[in-house]
Amino acid sequence: MSKYEQWKSAPARFRAMTGYDLSHFDKLLPCFSEEHQEYFSYHNLKGKPHKKGFRKFVIYRNSPLPTVEERLVFILSYLKLNPLQEQHADTFGMEQRQCNDFVHGLKTVLDRSLKRLGAMPVSTGAELEKVLEEQGEEAAPDRQLFHDGTEREIPRPSAPALQEENYSGKKKKHTVKNAVVTNMVGLVLLLTSTVAGKVHDKKIADDHYTVKAGHFLWQDTGYQGYAPDGVTVVQPTKKPRGKELSEEQKAKNKEISSVRVRVEHFIGSIKRMRIVKDECRLRKEGFVSSIMKTCTGLHNLRVIMNPFNYPEIKLT
Repeated sequence: MSKYEQWKSAPARFRAMTGYDLSHFDKLLPCFSEEHQEYFSYHNLKGKPHKKGFRKFVIYRNSPLPTVEERLVFILSYLKLNPLQEQHADTFGMEQRQCNDFVHGLKTVLDRSLKRLGAMPVSTGAELEKVLEEQGEEAAPDRQLFHDGTEREIPRPSAPALQEENYSGKKKKHTVKNAVVTNMVGLVLLLTSTVAGKVHDKKIADDHYTVKAGHFLWQDTGYQGYAPDGVTVVQPTKKPRGKELSEEQKAKNKEISSVRVRVEHFIGSIKRMRIVKDECRLRKEGFVSSIMKTCTGLHNLRVIMNPFNYPEIKLT
């Protein structure tokens, strides 16, 4: 019995192994199937174009992943569980080298599917500005956004210069970092390019994006001084050096933090896929950067189908 059929019979296990409910999986599957057929009609599993261009693709009967459903389960479970490739290969009855080829080939198909479904976040400030302009009057009446940075552990670089650049004093590990800009229902509008772990959140914001005037922007005290023109910043009051906050300020900070914590929930939802929560072992050039976007797209697709449901914001 295939893993798809085996896990499908137990919905809780299916979610645990893939990070997706069956309903979400079924929403993604038709698009993935079409992109799978299109991609492999022009490329082989290693991503190289066929010498003669188009070649109608069929899955061989002796393939270790004989159906599109099994292939989607394969790549989702790899992202969700972040296993050793030897372990994942054994689970799906193949050799490690085949597992590596399937991981990279099927990730490309998954990325194309998520982009087609409108789930992929944008990557630049210019694209974010365009997204916010297109929302126009259709955006939430309060036009409120969150932004924050998130770090991921990487293997210790061999080069001393890279060790210093990627060492995060906050995490006490070697990391890389991205920033996200989200709306109130949990949709990640922007995921910045990946930078070294020692780069400060505010510097990422200064260098990579700005928020369109007319919005409310919720942020933590790490963004002290970040205030784009025409944007209303909502931020806790930072405790002055050598002084204490008043009881009124503490109460206000607690109230703001109870709302701003939502962005932590959204980042946690992205990191449901453990490949962006634990150390990513794959060293292929660009993989560590691109995998965060893939997992953000998977999060966004879940949000599109089932937005986060929070009570209305009522600050005193």
